[in-house]
Amino acid sequence: MKKTLLLLLFCSITLPSFSQETTFDQFIEKGIALHDAGDYENAIKEYEKALELEPNSGTAHYEIAYSYFLKGDYKSAVKYSEKAIDLETDNQLLNYVMLGNALDMLGKRKKAIKVYEEAMKEFDHYLLSYNYALTCLKVDKVDKAYEAILKAIDHNPSHGSSHLLLSEIMDIKGERIKAMLPLYYFLLLEPNSERSVTEYERLKSYMDLGVERTSPTNINVSLDLSADSDFGAAEMMLSLNKAASTIPENEDKSELEQFTETNKSVFGILGDMKGDNKGFWWEFYVPMFADFAEADLVEPFSYYISTSQGEEAATWLAENEEDFNRFQKWFEK
Repeated sequence: MKKTLLLLLFCSITLPSFSQETTFDQFIEKGIALHDAGDYENAIKEYEKALELEPNSGTAHYEIAYSYFLKGDYKSAVKYSEKAIDLETDNQLLNYVMLGNALDMLGKRKKAIKVYEEAMKEFDHYLLSYNYALTCLKVDKVDKAYEAILKAIDHNPSHGSSHLLLSEIMDIKGERIKAMLPLYYFLLLEPNSERSVTEYERLKSYMDLGVERTSPTNINVSLDLSADSDFGAAEMMLSLNKAASTIPENEDKSELEQFTETNKSVFGILGDMKGDNKGFWWEFYVPMFADFAEADLVEPFSYYISTSQGEEAATWLAENEEDFNRFQKWFEK
């Protein structure tokens, strides 16, 4: 259930609309066009022409580092991003993220961590927190990764990859419900993408843990409540629902119908448990899913996040437009 994540969110630097050196700008713009087309080798040649005109251009150094990174030449990406940082340009955040990622890809993760920590003294940005967490996790600094990814989510709740990384961290910690909640949120943000298919299956796989049919009439349910003490009741409810789905009365239900019933039970128990509990999990994820249960929105939510799974979800949403509209309006409040 563990998955290595890597997301590099860079963008080409937008040049100002006015230009003192038109030829320099033309080289940069041509390089960006070639880069965007995947022709990194020729993009680099254009950036090198720009550097001949302006050897101390932070923009040119960043762009050439970016192309080298995507070309897989991480040593050159390090060289040019370090130069860009030394030049103290206006794009230091991107330069630090580039340098940290290039060092990470070279396996120099302790150096990458130092780069991110240095950058975080100056910048407070979700990309730094995310990449720092990612690299920390690779060197088994799980607690540091956890703290950093919570900060990334706090800064930008819409960054789907941060939720995926948090799920992976909680999987490592052996906390099933806490591994699932970020996946629900990710699928809400990104219900029908290439990676949604994989993450949906990962979410479903958590629901099967600890439940084993040993004979046509016997089902074993095993729980490790000590691993997820905050959500022990939800953990138990999850396993009991999985066991119930195997009895003859429920065998005729589709997988999506059973998925929806499980979500209703789990979200309902989360609402019952919420009470006066404090902290990130109780204040970020739990209120939303508890609201879904209270407002009878779990069904449209469940089908919406299942749209990567085929026609059944899309058909249900089309045939239950009123329920789906209620679900959409929840986000407009």
